[in-house]
Amino acid sequence: MATIRKRGNSYQIRVSCGSDIYGKAITESMTWRPDSNMTERQIQKELNKIAVQFEEKVKKGTFTKSNRKIKLHEFCNIYLEMQQKILSPTSYYYYQIIIKNYIVPALGHLKLVEITPLHLQKFIYALSEQNTNKTLSAATIKIYYAVVQSIFQFACKMGFLENNPSALKNLELPKIPPAHTDILDERNIAIMLDYLENENIMWKTLIHLALCTGCRRGELAALQWNDVLWEKKQIQISKSLYCIKGEKNIKAPKNNTSNRVIVIPDYMIAMLKKYKVWQMEQTLQTQMPNIHNMLFTDKKGDYLTPQYISIWFQNFLKRNGMSHIKFHALRQPKVKSKTKILLSFLQKIFYFPFDLYVILFKNIDFVNKDVN
Repeated sequence: MATIRKRGNSYQIRVSCGSDIYGKAITESMTWRPDSNMTERQIQKELNKIAVQFEEKVKKGTFTKSNRKIKLHEFCNIYLEMQQKILSPTSYYYYQIIIKNYIVPALGHLKLVEITPLHLQKFIYALSEQNTNKTLSAATIKIYYAVVQSIFQFACKMGFLENNPSALKNLELPKIPPAHTDILDERNIAIMLDYLENENIMWKTLIHLALCTGCRRGELAALQWNDVLWEKKQIQISKSLYCIKGEKNIKAPKNNTSNRVIVIPDYMIAMLKKYKVWQMEQTLQTQMPNIHNMLFTDKKGDYLTPQYISIWFQNFLKRNGMSHIKFHALRQPKVKSKTKILLSFLQKIFYFPFDLYVILFKNIDFVNKDVN
């Protein structure tokens, strides 16, 4: 049972936690100071309530002096250490940047238990009003705040906090304007493919494959020749390539549903065969081996990074006078409502069988089936 002792204008509440291996008593204590306008009866009622709550925390192990003293910047180190085992390498890298550049400078000096919704609301406003050359968008602020929420949810889960001050019911985030998604129509696809005929066969193959499969940059960059199932006319997507601070590596795809097998048209199989011959000829001429048996490589035969794919694509659009779109937009014809337009158009250009068009358009679930 908690013991209470008055010390001047405050009260000390102590709870026994047994003894250590040497027989020394272990106690936890806290100090409570009542408001000056409280009556004696109100003080006693509130004091007893706080004493009971404090004893429950101690018995449950949710109160320790170290937990009460830990500052946010210290807890962020614990958080990142644990999240490294869970997050993908790219997500972990961006979490580190957000915490180091935004969260710790603004809130790191505060004790974890003392951070309130008001502190977090001020943090949100500070992000909105940053005096930098590039103003943070509402969508970016929402992403940064999601990291804050993840930190506090972890703190509650680990017993450092009882209540989560980052709950959105207590706060206001900037409103995100309706997003504009770049989607290629038949005319722009035709123009782009026309310009693509003047490009290196590797880039021509990569862009056509992106349009046919709807693959992400990292998935395209991670493709190896043994992922092409020639007889079945399929490509297996089971990994993604990433590059952080110049270090290239392969990881599992974005999520479980990203493991899939995609049917590709006859013309794409023919293009891949022609490209493979060209790649082998280049290897013999340059004496630069294809180190990892990749579909697409850099000039040294090493991994082609997702970042470089984007850089090449933007330069390609610029030198041909085309409007700026993200490489991700190449996924939209396959993934969203332009599927029929794209496949119909490619059928006209490359004359692959109409039966395959019917399969691709009417049986999307079959085409993008999970890999067991």
